[in-house]
Amino acid sequence: MKGSMLAMLALLLSTAARAQDSALTVRMTPQQAQQTILQAVRRLPAQREEQRRYRMAVPYGAPLFPPDADLALPPAGPALTAWLQLPAEQRRHDVLITPDVDYYWNAEGRQYACQFIVHLRAAGDGRSQLALLQVRPTVYAGKSFKLLGRTGPGAYQDVRPTTPSAQSAAELRAFLAAALAQPQ
Repeated sequence: MKGSMLAMLALLLSTAARAQDSALTVRMTPQQAQQTILQAVRRLPAQREEQRRYRMAVPYGAPLFPPDADLALPPAGPALTAWLQLPAEQRRHDVLITPDVDYYWNAEGRQYACQFIVHLRAAGDGRSQLALLQVRPTVYAGKSFKLLGRTGPGAYQDVRPTTPSAQSAAELRAFLAAALAQPQ
């Protein structure tokens, strides 16, 4: 119990230190918030840019949710490491939001992509607090010629690890705030 409380504290501190504006409190239980997020992503119209950025939402524990061992692979940031230390019971209402595999959006002047974990925890009085974590943030740096590429010589995408984007977190937070404010 004490270890899980320390892990929760580390998660909250690390996410607060990275982007204080990404914390969001809503008037729903974690289970209701999880279902609302899953429905909001599912209902995005195909012609909207958000549909490619937030292509799929997967609840924690579903077969498509990556196992902890995969998420822990480098480069895992401190917020993700703290989240991985939480017991499964505290992550059971979390949601993974993934973009299209080949989709990069403009964030802070660069072509950026990442997956998001929305961590939901009870905040009392039927409310939930959401924390956003960015998983595997990358930037697209164009194409480069590789003589010994995986399928032979040719131009290959130059995708590099990067730091999390405050702009992307703020945009997802705004999307979630709008979705969670809708009457059910």
